Amino acid sequence: MTAAAQHAYDNYEALVEDYFERGWTDGLPIMAPTPEKVAAFLACAGLSGDEELGTVPTREVTCTAEQAAVNAVMAGCLPEYFPAVVAAVRAHLHPKGNCHSTTGTLSGAAQVVIVNGPVRNELGVASGAGCFGPGFRANATIGRALRLVIRNVCRGIPGFLDRASYSTPARYSFCFGENEEASDWAPLHVQRGLAPEQSAATVHSLMKMVEATDFTSRSAEGVCNTLVSNIRANGIAGDSWLGEDGNVVIVIGHEHHRFFIAEGWSKADVQQYLWPRLNAPATSASDRMARIGKPEGILVVAAGGAGMGASWLLLPHLALAITEPISQATRRPDERH
Repeated sequence: MTAAAQHAYDNYEALVEDYFERGWTDGLPIMAPTPEKVAAFLACAGLSGDEELGTVPTREVTCTAEQAAVNAVMAGCLPEYFPAVVAAVRAHLHPKGNCHSTTGTLSGAAQVVIVNGPVRNELGVASGAGCFGPGFRANATIGRALRLVIRNVCRGIPGFLDRASYSTPARYSFCFGENEEASDWAPLHVQRGLAPEQSAATVHSLMKMVEATDFTSRSAEGVCNTLVSNIRANGIAGDSWLGEDGNVVIVIGHEHHRFFIAEGWSKADVQQYLWPRLNAPATSASDRMARIGKPEGILVVAAGGAGMGASWLLLPHLALAITEPISQATRRPDERH
């Protein structure tokens, strides 16, 4: 495969304006993807530029490590973030990650990156107060890098292959870490078969975010009942292609999490309680089944700050949540021995 074309500019402002003109940005300024920076990113991940990270057969697209590195530089990542970006790109381009549909749908689905393992703290991926929002470079730029790959490599451009009627601000960037230190709950990546010392990125397609507010329950069961009622009020569509492996992500907030800890509930306990109640037959027009084929499809994540009696439901588009390991090569090239 040929390397990316190189362009010369008189100054940074000229580069930025040309990138805007060519449609290579998400509407925000970018960092200049110089050959030196791209090479440093590739070195941090231990990848050659022509290594394939995944394909979108319906678009005749193949994404290489160099293309991902160019977009990660543009997004404002540091070189040591790049292995996490690589994992996120691989996850999104997994066949059941369904890039074609989730980035082209009229509903404007977004992609959520959830980071697990030691790399969270090494990179400063926020998992506590404000972790869904701005103010954290790792969160903002890792999530943005994936979205720039979707735009510039996978051709998810509004009015072209991105057909969203409205789209969503979550398409600029959505990345956060699981607060693994909050309890002895098994982290998401461990539940999905990886070792605790391994780091991982999980990419989940997001149709809708729903806040499950509950200021009055004082038990794990009460919080779970609130989660059930909110999920069933919105419903989760099933799909024969996805089979029984469909997912919903439930981000348990700090004030709710403490009830589960106090009563000794594990994530598996939460899944076993929720699953039959989510799949029970509908009782009214406003009550819908959540078509999750098995308890393990309910992905429970602890995150967020204190003070708000709420958890968040990340309801899916037509894709599976895919978890990919993150390379341990997270240091800058000049720090290697």
